[in-house]
Amino acid sequence: MTGLSSLVLLGAVAGTAHGQTATAPAAQAETSQPPAQQTDAKDGQTTTVTVTGQKPVNRIDRQTYDNTKNIDAATGNAADALNKVPSVNVDPQGNVTLRGNSNVQIYVDGKPSTMMSADNRAAALQAMSSGDISSVEVMTNPGAQYSSEGSGGIINLVMNKNRKPGGYGSITTSVGTDGRYNTNLSGSYHKNKLTVNGGLSYRNDIRGGSVGTRLQRLDSNGNVTSTTDTDGTGIGTVRNLSSNFSVDYNATATDTVTASLAYASRQFNIRGDSNNAAYNAANAPTALYGRHTYVQQPNENSSGAFTWSHTGDTAGETLKVDYRISRSTGTGVTENTTTYSFPAALTLTDMQHKSTDLHNQVLSVDYNRQLGSDQLSTGLQITRDDSQTINNSIVNGAVNPQLTSDFAYVQTISAAYATLQHQIGEKWTVLGGLRAEYLNLSTDLISSGTVGQVDYTKLSPSFFATYAIDAKSKLRFSYSHRLQRPQPSDLNPFVTYQDAQNVIAGNPNLKPQETDKMDLGYEVTAGYISYVLRGYYQQDAHTITSYSTFLPVSTPGGQAVILTTKRNFGSGKAGGLEFNYQGPLSKKLILSANGNLAYKELDTSTLGGTQSATTLSGRVMLMYKATPKDGMQFTYFTSGKQLTGQGYVTPFSMGNFSWKHNFTPKLASVFVLNDPFRSSKVKMVTDTDLVHSVSTRGQQGQVIYLGLTYNFGGASSAQQGQSRMTGQGGPGGPGGRPSGY
Repeated sequence: MTGLSSLVLLGAVAGTAHGQTATAPAAQAETSQPPAQQTDAKDGQTTTVTVTGQKPVNRIDRQTYDNTKNIDAATGNAADALNKVPSVNVDPQGNVTLRGNSNVQIYVDGKPSTMMSADNRAAALQAMSSGDISSVEVMTNPGAQYSSEGSGGIINLVMNKNRKPGGYGSITTSVGTDGRYNTNLSGSYHKNKLTVNGGLSYRNDIRGGSVGTRLQRLDSNGNVTSTTDTDGTGIGTVRNLSSNFSVDYNATATDTVTASLAYASRQFNIRGDSNNAAYNAANAPTALYGRHTYVQQPNENSSGAFTWSHTGDTAGETLKVDYRISRSTGTGVTENTTTYSFPAALTLTDMQHKSTDLHNQVLSVDYNRQLGSDQLSTGLQITRDDSQTINNSIVNGAVNPQLTSDFAYVQTISAAYATLQHQIGEKWTVLGGLRAEYLNLSTDLISSGTVGQVDYTKLSPSFFATYAIDAKSKLRFSYSHRLQRPQPSDLNPFVTYQDAQNVIAGNPNLKPQETDKMDLGYEVTAGYISYVLRGYYQQDAHTITSYSTFLPVSTPGGQAVILTTKRNFGSGKAGGLEFNYQGPLSKKLILSANGNLAYKELDTSTLGGTQSATTLSGRVMLMYKATPKDGMQFTYFTSGKQLTGQGYVTPFSMGNFSWKHNFTPKLASVFVLNDPFRSSKVKMVTDTDLVHSVSTRGQQGQVIYLGLTYNFGGASSAQQGQSRMTGQGGPGGPGGRPSGY
């Protein structure tokens, strides 16, 4: 731990050692939905919210944003849902950032998932239906009960579960431009001790994209020695079939068992064409060629979970045992046909095969109880990953041994944590915690017989404090020590193919990046108006960033090949000021706004200096109740500039318009227009002593969807719409949407 870690840990222990007043264990509540309940409307009538139970909004360690109130939830994907959450951005390539930090962990129902692992995440977010997501929890400083992995924090997707008495179901079908369509079917049944939930969805999405790149090689004096220009277009198709099933059974008055199964099958295909030109130092052409690329990437994810929850005899005493197992398998085939027209007519072919098989098991035991007036939480967790990746490269019919490998690893993380929540007087609530994690990683480069072993123990303290100024306002402080562990593949030194001019390799000498994070916020909630002003700061050690250089080899046409690896680049720091506001502008119009002014600095001494940037990002959402049966929603966001250690990524922006109309109490339609301003483009710049590259990527804009939703057996669509459009159903989170909207 750094000195700052030790100092805050001592403060946490001291802060929880005094005081006598009992407090509700808000921070220890589970992420699952509470039992069905009704909320009193402002006019005295009773309204049933679609996803039953009032969602927690401002718990001591997180912010929760209700996704069910988004008009386009039934037609969009998970990336669309995240792009409506304050300070969260998903770019056209599926890369997720939180406050501009890309080292973010994405959980599903409070647990890691192979579906959201590094290699699967982008495609999974594009394939997962937004309609399956109940709410999104954002933890910029996760507590000790969560893994310390992820310097950017944790984003938790809470999936839909319904516990209203009787049966309930919903079916949504939507069609879009260029052959897009998707269908969602969900249902549940609850009676006495038994609750059953299930869902089935199919999504067919087609997206076009473009890329333009200029790559320049520099000599030691900074002079350009060669240039390669590329302009390409492509079309990607994603077909995703997913299903889920869960059973909750209240075996006794104090014991509940839950079992669940989930399966998803995804087929991702890309067809692309590019025109390429290479020039020497005198800007004379050395090669002109076209390339056709075809990519097939089928993937399957399956998972199962079993949970036993027990409530003890004393107030606040609970025991939870949870076991989860999941598997992700995938194969990828990339076929390239390169046709040269200069300096001579020549056609070359290459094919890359990649297969992956990842097994994940997580066993956790969590125990909560009262200690006098305090709330103690302790737990153990063991996470095991068993993975194998096989790469095969074939060039003009012959195996290329330099790009053929078989890499396997087994990683086990054993963790224990304890937190203590304590109330000091009537104003202060504090929560201190400590998590210890032991990592054991065995790697095996089977193709060469090279084995590796990594093991270490890390301590991660956390501390939260809330001061209630009055009934409407409060101050919040939070601190956590976080890690960014190298992915096991980042430690694999073997060269892996990316495309015709780019390869990657791991670095077996990588160390974990360690981060200390602090937040201080002021929150006000007055009726339907709420706002937050929050300052934050983080300090990084052993910063992990990418590093690119040219290889001494070239393509058959003479073009340079870039090798990208990762290094520990010293230190870094970042800070900023964030605000969230939400409230009605009139009886029919509600505004939700978020802004983030941030500063980031990276010590890149190995590249010749320090890199820094000040960025501004923001999001605006307007919700308008046009008529009792019509609701409209407009969202627009812009991201900030991101530093990469050897360059930067420019800001990008995107908009979305939705309109919902209730035909009958059970039938509603939704119209959605994505990216109306065609602004979803992003530029990536690499600028080092030897490499200068500018790449601009964009995706197809102005996608239109038209959907129909039919509800049966439960609250009608129109009733839900009334709740959503009048602000009934409970307060919302700062920067989010009012829970009843």
